[in-house]
Amino acid sequence: MNARTTAALAWGGVLLAGVLWGGGALVAQFLIDGGIAPHSLSLARFALGMPLLWWLHWQATRRAPVAHAEWRHLTRREQGHVVGTGAAMALNVSCWFAGIAHLGAALPTVISICCAPLIVACVSVLRGYEPFGARLLGGLVLALAGVLLLVMPAAGWGALPTGYGAGLAWSFGSAVCYALVVLGNARMPARVPAVTASAWGMSAAALCMLGVAVANGITWPEGTAQWTGAAYTGVATTSVAYLAFAWGARRLSPTAAVVGTLIEPLVAAWLAALWLAQPMAPRQWLGAALLAGAMLLLVRRNRGIV
Repeated sequence: MNARTTAALAWGGVLLAGVLWGGGALVAQFLIDGGIAPHSLSLARFALGMPLLWWLHWQATRRAPVAHAEWRHLTRREQGHVVGTGAAMALNVSCWFAGIAHLGAALPTVISICCAPLIVACVSVLRGYEPFGARLLGGLVLALAGVLLLVMPAAGWGALPTGYGAGLAWSFGSAVCYALVVLGNARMPARVPAVTASAWGMSAAALCMLGVAVANGITWPEGTAQWTGAAYTGVATTSVAYLAFAWGARRLSPTAAVVGTLIEPLVAAWLAALWLAQPMAPRQWLGAALLAGAMLLLVRRNRGIV
């Protein structure tokens, strides 16, 4: 497989993940509005998503065993890397669902996905992976303006609507954790197949959420519609989406990977306006456009285009 085909497939995997996650935002709001607590929905998502990933892992292992790719062959640091990525995955989804509970599907999704590339870029500079330059500075300025337009309430910053501040805090927390997931997948041990790393990470995420859900009480889906929605979040937006994203993220730069998932907030916002009568204001669309412009600057910089 040549480099161009590999890159095209990698982008396809990342875009597929973004589309599935964007639709999942509306399903999550439907379930949360139906009485399922965000932490319980997170647990259901990971628990229902694990079986498919482990089955794919066992099938791949039977067909083409990979030498020195089992858990016992990893160093302590690599094992910690896998577990840490899974924990970040759990926190990302939990914060995202909590933001949706306060603000609806569209805005938390836009904040979480659009702010993550900026965090990735900043971490890359602070860690010495990339130099600081005019293109990065321009991207950060555009992004800051976009974020301010996105999060500004319609009535201004006077008396905030109930739960608005908490919803923003959860959404930005989701963005930070999503950035950690991206960085974790990009730096996953190369000898570990994507499906294996995804199965391990998903298991770690499920265990984290099991502890949180047990401590706070578990709310279960009721009726066919809720169980169907929970199954969708587990299989489509977790097993399939995370596997597609993990495979693509390994073959793209971290910044490019998160930029590819910018399709997620667009899908979520469009579906929220179409089905839930939750349109974003023109000011918020302008903010999203500024964020997209910032991401393009970062991608061009990442490719070495001056």
